[in-house]
Amino acid sequence: MMFSKPNPKALKLDGLDSSTKKVTIGFKCNPRIKLKLAQDAIKYGLTLSEYVENLLLDLEGAHRPDANQIFELSEKLAFYENDILKTLFKQYESQEMVIKKADCEDFKIRINEPKDIYSIIINSYKTKK
Repeated sequence: MMFSKPNPKALKLDGLDSSTKKVTIGFKCNPRIKLKLAQDAIKYGLTLSEYVENLLLDLEGAHRPDANQIFELSEKLAFYENDILKTLFKQYESQEMVIKKADCEDFKIRINEPKDIYSIIINSYKTKK
């Protein structure tokens, strides 16, 4: 009778279905894939681990918003991307601007996206403490 040796690299899945703590998962991939994932993670302000986890959750359908969430997000976006903002963005797109912030420091920004117009407006406004 032959007995097989236990595989030290075997998956240990006992208790995972009832665990609430996050666990590590690892896999090998082409370096270019890792670079692309890392660049995308940086673009979205996430760690590589967070970004890959979100991709996997999206595959599972766990992060897909329902129709009400989509409608609410669309309304919020419409508030910020109004005609005045779009006009200002088109007028100053690709230009670099230096403005005086409310604290009198210079603020330098290149207008690449509509949100850059908001950055100018917000940094120009002085609030009372």
